[in-house]
This record gives sequence, C-alpha cells and structure tokens, in this order.
Amino acid sequence: MKKSDRYIASTELSIHSKIVQSDLCLLGINYKKTNSEIEKKFYARISSTIIYEYLSDVNFFLGNKLRKELTKNNMLELAELAKSINKEFSKFKNENLATFKFIRNELGAHKTKNTEILIKSVFEIDDEKIMDLTADIILINNKLFSLLTRINQAISEYHKINEQL
Repeated sequence: MKKSDRYIASTELSIHSKIVQSDLCLLGINYKKTNSEIEKKFYARISSTIIYEYLSDVNFFLGNKLRKELTKNNMLELAELAKSINKEFSKFKNENLATFKFIRNELGAHKTKNTEILIKSVFEIDDEKIMDLTADIILINNKLFSLLTRINQAISEYHKINEQL
C-alpha cells in the first residue's frame, strides 16, 4: 500500500480535538468534585488556557485545512458542514476570547510580577462562568465529532468502491 496524504487534516483535527475534549472533561469532573475555592480557580485557569489555545488551533484545522481537504476530495456537503461548525467556534471565540486571553496570559502563565495583583486576580476569576463556557466548547466539539464520524464513513464508503487509499 502506498502512503496517502488524502486525509491528513481530518486525522490531525480528530486527534487534536479529542485530546482537548478529554482534558476539558477531566477538568469539569474535577471542578464539580472539589469544594476547595483555590482548586476551582485552578481548574478555571487551566481550562481557560486550553480553550484559548484551542480556539486558534481549531480555526486553522477546521476552517482552513479540513475544508480544503474535503473540497479536494469532493466531499462538498461535508465541507459546508465544516464551515458551519467553524462559524460556531468563531462566534464563541469572538464573544469570549478576551476573558480567556486575560486569564491565560496574566493568571495561567503567571506573567505579572506583582504578587498582590496576581492573588487578587486569581480570586476574582468567575470560575462558574469559565466552567460553563468550557461546557459550551464541549458541546460544540460534540458537533465536530459528529462531522468527523461522517467524514470517516464517507472515506470508508469511497474506499469500498475504489479500493486502497
């Protein structure tokens, strides 16, 4: 069998988004289990950092690489669905990026050298809001996973008819 690069974007996106989903789910579970305020703030900070990075990554993978790959492979209906899901991610990003960016840059990465501001800011995090937004990303990811399943089914059907990759 020869090496194929026809489906690199869908594979990369699938792996990347599933790792993020796993991390966010674990954070959510641990957040719900703890009664410690500092732990709740910690989970919110870590979640914010992951989401901030993911929103840039998913836009590149989904909105750019995957759509091009699907179009190239004549999966136009799936390319349109990818575009629609990417719009959901983009809307979420536009509405919430400033919150995640501040937490990631100032509190998650501990960039401020002013300890008093760091401590005060950490305890001012609205951890419930962050974890609600985390749940929102998990739900959008579920739509993405549905798309990725449909892509895998289309790939399988194509190769049943046309043989090897």
